[in-house]
Amino acid sequence: MPCAADPARHFLRQHEGLDAQLHTHLLDVVGGDFVQADLRLRRWRDDLARHIEIEEQELLPHLPESARWAARVYRQEHERIVVLADEYGGRLAQVLASPPATEAERRHAALWLIDAAHALRHVLDHHHQREHTALALELPEALQERVWREHGLAQELEHKGGR
Repeated sequence: MPCAADPARHFLRQHEGLDAQLHTHLLDVVGGDFVQADLRLRRWRDDLARHIEIEEQELLPHLPESARWAARVYRQEHERIVVLADEYGGRLAQVLASPPATEAERRHAALWLIDAAHALRHVLDHHHQREHTALALELPEALQERVWREHGLAQELEHKGGR
């Protein structure tokens, strides 16, 4: 858990919550509970979309011109994350449309989904690191505190992983 003096703590909390949701979804996939995995993925996608919207609408406009990376870099990464998440969701929809009939088919479906999640998780990790090491340090801390507090997301997301 980030300490109170860590300027990246707001982003860390947000990302930890989203990562916990995705992790729990993937545990459902590994367990072959594709219906529950779908519910969790939908919640995660909704929360991810909300997170991205808040960053783009309320935080990125305050990024100074002297920032290490321009706001467009973060927006492009958001677009890539959304594409990968949607592609992954498409795979899960295929599994749900034709549920595996045997244990071997269930295992193959789970592996196929886990393989697809790899690229998404890699891009998310890279993006989160960029936000923790640059964006969080370049935005006024009071702005970050106000925005995340107004939306109440830190507390909300911390509890969604296990729903």
